[in-house]
Amino acid sequence: MSQCASNLPKIFGMLSGLLLSVAIIPVATGGPDFGEESDAGGLPPTAKTISTSSSRPVGRVSGSTALSALTGDGDRVDMFLIRTGSDLSQFKFIGPSWGARLTLFKKDSKTCPTTGTTLVLGRPICTVSKASVGQAFPVLSGAASVTSSSTGGSLGALSLYLEPNSDYYVAVSGVTNRPLCDRDPCSSDPSDDFDVFSSATGFGQYLADANYRTEFRIGRWLDPDGEATGAYAMDTFGTFTAPASTCREVEVVVGNPTEESFDFTFAPNVPTGTANVPCAPGYTVTRQFFFLWSPQCSGEAEVTTCGLTVADSAIEVFDVDACSLDTCAAAQTVAVACNDQCGSSNSSRVTFAASPGSTYLVRLTRLVTTGLQSGTIRFSCFEPPPSADLNGDGTVDGADMAILLARWGTAGN
Repeated sequence: MSQCASNLPKIFGMLSGLLLSVAIIPVATGGPDFGEESDAGGLPPTAKTISTSSSRPVGRVSGSTALSALTGDGDRVDMFLIRTGSDLSQFKFIGPSWGARLTLFKKDSKTCPTTGTTLVLGRPICTVSKASVGQAFPVLSGAASVTSSSTGGSLGALSLYLEPNSDYYVAVSGVTNRPLCDRDPCSSDPSDDFDVFSSATGFGQYLADANYRTEFRIGRWLDPDGEATGAYAMDTFGTFTAPASTCREVEVVVGNPTEESFDFTFAPNVPTGTANVPCAPGYTVTRQFFFLWSPQCSGEAEVTTCGLTVADSAIEVFDVDACSLDTCAAAQTVAVACNDQCGSSNSSRVTFAASPGSTYLVRLTRLVTTGLQSGTIRFSCFEPPPSADLNGDGTVDGADMAILLARWGTAGN
């Protein structure tokens, strides 16, 4: 694996951010906390996918925005992809304490007729904001009444305008930073941009008008000067993760040893013939999860589901280039380890030599559709014992004993 020193802080930042988030899981929800880790972009193509390998509800989403940056125009908006549950009245996002705005978009896509390019888009649904620190936190709530952004009239609960078990983007921005939407995202004409929430009055929860919800898509943000930014830890209820099922939507694994639960019933189907496992040539992959793991060990690493599931699955491990951190590129390389059988069981176990500071992509695939689909995958790494060959001549003999005795009673490590 190639090493790139400039990207090591980014790798460790992803892991340390997740470690920090684990420590502040809110008791009320019982769900996991998802840190921003690498930057959450402000538009659907660059949004941070809140993903995991099971159906656990989300407890909190944390990160930060800033007016200025070392390069570029700053980080003024963060956007997250989440999934609604079956009970839309339970949907709730509680925004940060500073003057902030939360905006909800429905995930969408469009194929441009001229270029054939498929765009990932977001349709505006609802926005809520607060004027100052002294006011209540902004809350997107499925149970709360929403008001028309143009007429100011009450339209009933937000849940009436949401779809169950569907993907939505939640964006956090400054209170004066509203989304500008475009009727034709395939066009580069800026005159198509439209502020769908400009007529909203006060600081309540405002629904985008019907034609905006169906015709317009977010294109950019107002990004006014002097808007509020800062760190946030947003508690959320009744929201769930989008399954980590693509090479771009990986679940970051922290710890050694550590375990992650998985349930293949929550992973989208893999198109037939698009993914296969070299060590299981007779099987067709139907569903998959991706994990990103930095074992921080220089010994034998092990990834296993042995004794942890009866699901028929396979495990592959790939090197991730530290210079690019491109997980999809890693998934196209030859695996450093691959296994689809653990003894006589259908679980799997791979071992490989881990390098200090290296990061690995782990692909867990389902091979059959029948039987139990859930289980646990364990990540471990074992440092080699210290060598007794003290003089490095390849043998352990009296010469090594003489060195040991000469050092007896001295400070060591």
